[in-house]
Amino acid sequence: MRNVSSIAQSAVSVVRTGVLSNSVSELAQQEQSEAVGKIINELFRELRTIRTAWRQAWPDKAAYQAAKAVWVRAFFEGGICTQEQIDMGLARCRAEETDFIPSPGKFIGMCMPTPEMVGLPGVETAYEQAMRNCHPAMRGREKWFHPAVYHATAAAGFHSLPLLSRELGLASFGKRYQVQVCRVWRGEDLGPIPLAEISEQSAKSAPDVGNCALAELRAIRSGGSR
Repeated sequence: MRNVSSIAQSAVSVVRTGVLSNSVSELAQQEQSEAVGKIINELFRELRTIRTAWRQAWPDKAAYQAAKAVWVRAFFEGGICTQEQIDMGLARCRAEETDFIPSPGKFIGMCMPTPEMVGLPGVETAYEQAMRNCHPAMRGREKWFHPAVYHATAAAGFHSLPLLSRELGLASFGKRYQVQVCRVWRGEDLGPIPLAEISEQSAKSAPDVGNCALAELRAIRSGGSR
């Protein structure tokens, strides 16, 4: 697979302003800019074929060229680093029933694998399990579909996630779940679910629970002595 991000960092300035990084040799700079230019030119040609209303986004040559610079930077910042990812985005563009060019952000989303593509539960299903396992009553009895669900929940926060509304909680969890989905898609080892961490979190909450119970007991005794 051709690597986009390995050449994009040094070439973003080339596409935007024509200014090359001093840390790279002139020959390497030229190769990088040509490689990025070829990738983005091929992408834009394909998008023009797929989306016939492309002139709405790029009405003239100046807008067309400026958009290329924006997309290169967006790819670098969004973690689009292989031709396979771009091909995935193009495939989804072909399947979508619209004639208009997607925004860079939307296209980046199309380049990301879905949970179902890598054998993981959908975002909402995973979120529901995360919420169940965040409940104090589930401490020590958690069941996880996959380590990806656990790690996404941990990143979102076992204590903070349940405090959010469903809309905000799903968005927070979904963002972190997508990171794990991409790791699975790349074949990375997520590592086992750290059960010791769960136990540690339970232990940290024990003093608070005990103090509350003690306060309630004292209140009852105080009321009974009157």
